[in-house]
Amino acid sequence: MSALLLSLFITLVVAAVVGLGLQHRLLTRLRTHHVQTWEALGRPTLIINNSLTNSVAVLRFLWRREYRALDDSQSVRLASMLRVILIVYALLFLSIIITFLSRA
Repeated sequence: MSALLLSLFITLVVAAVVGLGLQHRLLTRLRTHHVQTWEALGRPTLIINNSLTNSVAVLRFLWRREYRALDDSQSVRLASMLRVILIVYALLFLSIIITFLSRA
């Protein structure tokens, strides 16, 4: 495995761990401080009771920046950071695929 591919993979793993931590904090905050929003998203959790429907709802919530309507700067900041991490993660994943295929 090339050094570039290895470094991209390590960065991807770090982004995934950071993303999981941010997602856990955001979902916990929504559950405790914004119950109506959390219920509207399908009562999502990090792993347990997670479905495709509420996962898509959370992604839509982040992508459309609906979190900006929350009157809570900490939740908005968490959601913004999670949105950035998800974009970085997707770009890293695509970079790994392109790098791998270009070396094959």
